[in-house]
Amino acid sequence: MFKKILCPTDLSERSFAAVAKGVELARLCGAELVLLNVRPEFMRKEEMVMLRVSAIQFLKDESDMAVAARKIMETELANAGGEDIPHEMLIREGDPHKEILEVAEQLHCDLIILTTTGRDHLLEYIKGSGAERIVALTHVPILVLPVT
Repeated sequence: MFKKILCPTDLSERSFAAVAKGVELARLCGAELVLLNVRPEFMRKEEMVMLRVSAIQFLKDESDMAVAARKIMETELANAGGEDIPHEMLIREGDPHKEILEVAEQLHCDLIILTTTGRDHLLEYIKGSGAERIVALTHVPILVLPVT
């Protein structure tokens, strides 16, 4: 049925429900699970120069954050009992919904599992949630888990 399942996580408690469901479905289907964390782009190199930010320190801080994110994803995968299933962990930088769509296409994922957040921010009322944007822009089947 499914061969590659993409499970984006923002490392929040609610997104771990998607990781657990991803592990469950990957096990049932014999699929590979791809965990993806997307961090917003903070500052371009040109901006760092203008603000006199140390590029070396900035890159070290970015690297440290990526290592910490990976450890959290590994922990959540273990908590969901998925250490033994084929998996990949990716960390990207950019606009989350765009990166999710790009990774799904690049890796030929045949299912995306997302959680909702509810409409707790004014911006979500205006623009719609990230999940809504992904649903509107992808051809990949999506499982959206309501989390309260």
